[in-house]
Amino acid sequence: MRLDKWLTEHGLTATRSQAESYIRMGQVRVNGVVVTKPGSAVPTGARVNLELADKYVSRAGHKLASVAAALGVSFRGRVVLDVGSSTGGFTDYALQQGAQRVIAVDVGSRQLHPSLRSDSRIDLHEQTDIRDVQLRPTADAAPAAGRVYIDTAPDIIVIDVSFISLRDLLPHIRRLASFRTVVLAMVKPQFEAGNDGLKHKGVIKNERMRRTILQSFEAWSRQQWVIVDKADSQVAGSRGNLERFYLLKPSRTMPRGGRSGQKLAR
Repeated sequence: MRLDKWLTEHGLTATRSQAESYIRMGQVRVNGVVVTKPGSAVPTGARVNLELADKYVSRAGHKLASVAAALGVSFRGRVVLDVGSSTGGFTDYALQQGAQRVIAVDVGSRQLHPSLRSDSRIDLHEQTDIRDVQLRPTADAAPAAGRVYIDTAPDIIVIDVSFISLRDLLPHIRRLASFRTVVLAMVKPQFEAGNDGLKHKGVIKNERMRRTILQSFEAWSRQQWVIVDKADSQVAGSRGNLERFYLLKPSRTMPRGGRSGQKLAR
């Protein structure tokens, strides 16, 4: 099998063209040897490694980097809320792009990369469900026990979560956003597929099924959000799933049911 095809079929790259780019840049090794020709044959049983430059602390940073420019999102001087911060790939990318501050929230603990843990620009909230995060109440309102408060609505909210549907989180995240907030949500089809995702062992490789899942998510999200733009990640998920980023803004109407027909200018 050709090397570029091998990388794509084994989930190391999202597309053949991306695989070709990595190969030509000398970032692929076969049995420990750098190979720079996309059409090179991969021997049966060969060890193939894609060596992404360690520009970010995790693969997630490369995913966000692959779409942020195309979606026209600038992090410079912004306050960012990172939902599902984990190792900190999105947080790392945002800070490298000039973010003023990042509020990092994750249900896990001790996951943030050591290089980020001492960064004064990061407000880290581990063992915290985003649904327990609220905007700080007015002075005459008593804070609720067990809640985490943020002072103002963030400029940008980035989302990278697993083992939960975004449908369970976006209604609450809507309450943390102002009309100037933009949300950059990475949609993982396997976690939006319900029981179908379990049937496929968490890997959605059927393009028709993936398209149906994403269309359903889009129809649902339009109840409270305006879909400004969308772009597929150019870095595949670790198991080969092709994830899609959605750039969302809060709709000015929040119906109890049905869709909002109002759109916001980008």
